[in-house]
Amino acid sequence: MNEEYADIQNRIYEAGIFRLGEKVVLVMEDCVLLEHFTGKAYNYRMVELRSFKVKRLFSRQTPLTENGYGKAVEKMLSLTSKAVTPQIQDRHTRAVVLLVHIFSNILPKHGLILRKNQLSLSLAMLESMEKVKVALCEAEVGTGKTYAYLLAAVVYRLFWRNEKEGFSERQSIIISTSTLALQKALTDEYIPQISDILLEHRIINTKLTFVVRKGKAHYACDSRVKTYLASIKHNNRPEDQELIGILTDIFSGARSIDLDGLPLSDYVKERICVERCQRTCEFANVCRYRGFIKKAGQNGIDFQIANHNLVLADVLSRKDGRDRLLPEHCVLIFDEAHKLLDAARQMYGTVFEDVELERLASGVRRGVGGHLGKGNIILLCEEMLEWNRLLFEIVRKSIGQAYGSSCVEVVFTPEIMKTAKTLGAVLEKLSLCFYTVDNRNAAYKKIFNRINREQEKLRVLSDDVECIYWLENMGVTACRLCSLPKELDFLLFEDIWSQGKPCVLTSATLSVGGDFSHFMHQMGIDMLAQNHLLTVSKASPFNYRNHALLYLPEDMPFPKIKNRAYVDAVLGRLRELIGQTYGHTLVLFTSYRMMEICNQELVNIGINYPLFSMGKGRLDAIKEFRKSGNGVLLASDSAGEGIDLAGDVLSSLVVVKLPFPTPDPILEYEKSLYDDFYSYLSEVIVPNMLMKLRQWIGRGIRRETDTCVFSILDSRASGRYRKDILSALPDMPVTNQIEDVGRFIAANKSEEYFKKGK
Repeated sequence: MNEEYADIQNRIYEAGIFRLGEKVVLVMEDCVLLEHFTGKAYNYRMVELRSFKVKRLFSRQTPLTENGYGKAVEKMLSLTSKAVTPQIQDRHTRAVVLLVHIFSNILPKHGLILRKNQLSLSLAMLESMEKVKVALCEAEVGTGKTYAYLLAAVVYRLFWRNEKEGFSERQSIIISTSTLALQKALTDEYIPQISDILLEHRIINTKLTFVVRKGKAHYACDSRVKTYLASIKHNNRPEDQELIGILTDIFSGARSIDLDGLPLSDYVKERICVERCQRTCEFANVCRYRGFIKKAGQNGIDFQIANHNLVLADVLSRKDGRDRLLPEHCVLIFDEAHKLLDAARQMYGTVFEDVELERLASGVRRGVGGHLGKGNIILLCEEMLEWNRLLFEIVRKSIGQAYGSSCVEVVFTPEIMKTAKTLGAVLEKLSLCFYTVDNRNAAYKKIFNRINREQEKLRVLSDDVECIYWLENMGVTACRLCSLPKELDFLLFEDIWSQGKPCVLTSATLSVGGDFSHFMHQMGIDMLAQNHLLTVSKASPFNYRNHALLYLPEDMPFPKIKNRAYVDAVLGRLRELIGQTYGHTLVLFTSYRMMEICNQELVNIGINYPLFSMGKGRLDAIKEFRKSGNGVLLASDSAGEGIDLAGDVLSSLVVVKLPFPTPDPILEYEKSLYDDFYSYLSEVIVPNMLMKLRQWIGRGIRRETDTCVFSILDSRASGRYRKDILSALPDMPVTNQIEDVGRFIAANKSEEYFKKGK
């Protein structure tokens, strides 16, 4: 039983009004619909949870159908006592009835069947918007969370028009995502479809409007395109002709300035994207990027679609008193909210590379030209580079033998702090050289701004703010010094959750077994008062009990890549599983090294199915795997979420090793907050692993008709963590016999499935 329904059922039982055999079938606001089968008829009655008043609704010879829930809700609303002022209650009632009507009566006419969980989810989202709450809305694969929040948002804007804020136009709904794929789906599919349906049924009078907002690096700069185009034309190389044609089209306006839709390499995009948009630019009056930003910032646009990083950048920009990046909004929706913490760590953290000041010095030397103080500037650049070298030398010395590791915690000693402050003082002197002589000179102002950005990083690193510091090695010699505020959770609470704006966070994985406490603690949401918080978890409507099988072998060695016996055991089991399922397999790894070993060994051994390996950034491997129909794809974490491989192409998903988080300085700091390791393990490490595992498992069944075998080749899954894993994953049969895998495939696949590859 759904945990939310079980809790309500217990409350009704304790009130002494629950009948034997009765069950909760629908929850709406403070009202509950109960169903009781007498042996002859199905009786339905309503309970008001605030007063525990019981009202009989109706009886039927058959159970209430999906389409009948809309009428049941309307009847419940008509009998609900007026606990607030008639005007507010009426508006609330009309909004709820409209939303129920859309899901129950309108969407089914367009091929979108009513799902109770989806309707209940959307009603909860509407409630959070109306009552200005932060809502954690977990919706497993297939629930339809995108339709749920879009329709809740549309209804909210129809009934609540920002009267309190005093705006003449309705404010936008901001939808924040973590992937371009979801943004594209929203703009190409979901919003246009909903807009057409609601227009046809006269729910809205005009089409829903939206704009996609991305960082500057995603757009072409007219000035930089012109400069780069001139440089490659000057080279006069035949191989550049196609590129010249594309850049000419961009500059002439024949192509969009949105670089994500253009066939250009990352190298080219870096040289033509918007860097720092200046009003002194020769294209300022006709700049397409500035025109786009101005138009996008207007009130009245229904949906502003952005990524997590840009939304957080806007939050930080407003906090620091700088210009807004996004317009004022009435609701903030975080889709793919499980990725929000990673984005927050990027945006609130500081990264200072050892080569940054070398690049700055080169830019300064190129820019000084006939500067009156050129000699002094060159000396300051040399002094800056010497202190920069000394800073990283001291940091490396402080971590000693651990320097070779990819990520090492750094304790900021007085010597490191003093060196960072001295380096900052040199940068201050250098910045004055470009401010006092002629601050109207565009080139000098650009250098001045670059120096200021480096100064700001050094201020963060040398301030007394409590931070976690670490050194990341990015190659043989390159490294960077990183920091993250220890009180990130409080900063997020202060900057976002406590701002008096409704926020909806939704994802398939926000809880562990229905418990949101881990996610809430990490994000600072647990600091909210309970009356400002709403949590809801909706299970997947997919039939895992009949359409899935979980294989947990009990004879696998402990996962250790240096143990050849373990590697051989994994390879042997992979071959068996691939044979049992006739290919159609996605294998997920936590280690690129282990993936490379398995790929090479499988190539050497030879399998009867197309084999693909998805390295870093190799998204084409997914296309090739999908096209093959019965291939085997070896992939890392990047394929564990955000991809849709519906149908028989993916009928076997293998997790080689449980996705425990990789140890890093942030986790080490979190560990220091616990009294003992086992508390830290159970409250941080295991919940992180389970949330990631649920994301991975979510790749297997994407449609109602899909069937899939899930295998976990980690001995800990059948041992120490078996109970946790079974509690976290959807309810499905479990086996330790590999022959059951073949029997499941034979029983659930058509003849066509087995013909592929023959």
